[in-house]
Amino acid sequence: MAQQNIRLSLSLANGNLILEALAERPFKQVFELIGELNQQASSLFSPSAQGHELAVFTLSPNQLRLILEVLGEMPYNRVHRLLQNMHQQLQEATTGV
Repeated sequence: MAQQNIRLSLSLANGNLILEALAERPFKQVFELIGELNQQASSLFSPSAQGHELAVFTLSPNQLRLILEVLGEMPYNRVHRLLQNMHQQLQEATTGV
Protein backbone atom coordinates (compact mmCIF):
# COMPACT_ATOMS: atom_id res chain seq x y z
CA MET A 1 0.00 0.00 0.00
CA ALA A 2 1.41 3.38 -1.02
CA GLN A 3 1.94 5.95 1.67
CA GLN A 4 -0.15 9.06 1.27
CA ASN A 5 1.53 12.45 1.31
CA ILE A 6 0.66 14.86 4.09
CA ARG A 7 -0.27 18.48 3.48
CA LEU A 8 0.52 20.97 6.23
CA SER A 9 -0.02 24.69 6.31
CA LEU A 10 3.14 26.34 7.61
CA SER A 11 4.17 29.93 8.01
CA LEU A 12 7.45 31.14 6.62
CA ALA A 13 8.68 31.62 10.20
CA ASN A 14 7.75 28.04 11.12
CA GLY A 15 9.44 26.76 7.99
CA ASN A 16 12.59 28.58 9.04
CA LEU A 17 12.34 27.02 12.50
CA ILE A 18 12.10 23.58 10.91
CA LEU A 19 15.16 24.33 8.76
CA GLU A 20 17.03 25.50 11.84
CA ALA A 21 16.22 22.24 13.61
CA LEU A 22 17.23 20.17 10.57
CA ALA A 23 20.55 22.01 10.40
CA GLU A 24 21.49 20.47 13.75
CA ARG A 25 21.54 16.99 12.19
CA PRO A 26 24.33 15.52 10.05
CA PHE A 27 24.09 16.80 6.48
CA LYS A 28 23.74 13.32 5.02
CA GLN A 29 20.54 12.74 7.02
CA VAL A 30 18.78 15.97 6.08
CA PHE A 31 20.08 17.45 2.84
CA GLU A 32 17.33 15.99 0.65
CA LEU A 33 14.57 17.23 2.96
CA ILE A 34 16.16 20.67 3.27
CA GLY A 35 16.35 20.89 -0.51
CA GLU A 36 12.73 19.79 -0.89
CA LEU A 37 11.50 22.30 1.69
CA ASN A 38 13.50 25.10 0.07
CA GLN A 39 12.15 24.20 -3.35
CA GLN A 40 8.56 24.20 -2.10
CA ALA A 41 9.06 27.46 -0.19
CA SER A 42 10.54 29.14 -3.26
CA SER A 43 7.51 28.25 -5.32
CA LEU A 44 4.97 29.02 -2.57
CA PHE A 45 6.26 32.29 -1.11
CA SER A 46 7.07 35.52 -2.88
CA PRO A 47 10.52 37.00 -2.24
CA SER A 48 8.87 39.73 -0.16
CA ALA A 49 6.87 37.29 1.99
CA GLN A 50 6.49 38.07 5.67
CA GLY A 51 7.15 35.51 8.42
CA HIS A 52 3.47 35.10 9.29
CA GLU A 53 2.33 34.24 5.74
CA LEU A 54 1.08 30.67 5.30
CA ALA A 55 1.54 28.12 2.54
CA VAL A 56 0.65 24.45 2.19
CA PHE A 57 3.63 22.13 2.09
CA THR A 58 3.44 18.52 0.92
CA LEU A 59 5.47 16.00 2.89
CA SER A 60 5.91 12.26 2.79
CA PRO A 61 5.34 10.37 6.04
CA ASN A 62 9.11 9.83 6.33
CA GLN A 63 9.79 13.53 5.87
CA LEU A 64 7.23 14.40 8.53
CA ARG A 65 8.75 11.82 10.86
CA LEU A 66 12.19 13.40 10.48
CA ILE A 67 10.78 16.90 11.03
CA LEU A 68 9.06 15.77 14.22
CA GLU A 69 12.27 14.10 15.42
CA VAL A 70 14.38 17.21 14.96
CA LEU A 71 11.74 19.50 16.45
CA GLY A 72 11.68 17.19 19.46
CA GLU A 73 15.35 17.99 20.01
CA MET A 74 14.72 21.75 20.09
CA PRO A 75 13.86 23.68 23.26
CA TYR A 76 10.17 23.24 24.06
CA ASN A 77 9.49 26.95 24.38
CA ARG A 78 10.62 27.46 20.78
CA VAL A 79 8.61 24.69 19.14
CA HIS A 80 5.51 23.96 21.21
CA ARG A 81 3.17 26.23 19.21
CA LEU A 82 4.36 24.77 15.93
CA LEU A 83 3.96 21.21 17.21
CA GLN A 84 0.46 21.96 18.54
CA ASN A 85 -0.52 23.48 15.21
CA MET A 86 0.85 20.52 13.25
CA HIS A 87 -0.94 18.10 15.59
CA GLN A 88 -4.23 19.93 15.11
CA GLN A 89 -3.87 19.90 11.32
CA LEU A 90 -3.08 16.19 11.30
CA GLN A 91 -6.08 15.43 13.52
CA GLU A 92 -8.37 17.46 11.28
CA ALA A 93 -7.02 15.68 8.21
CA THR A 94 -7.63 12.24 9.68
CA THR A 95 -11.06 12.98 11.14
CA GLY A 96 -12.27 15.12 8.26
CA VAL A 97 -13.20 18.02 10.54
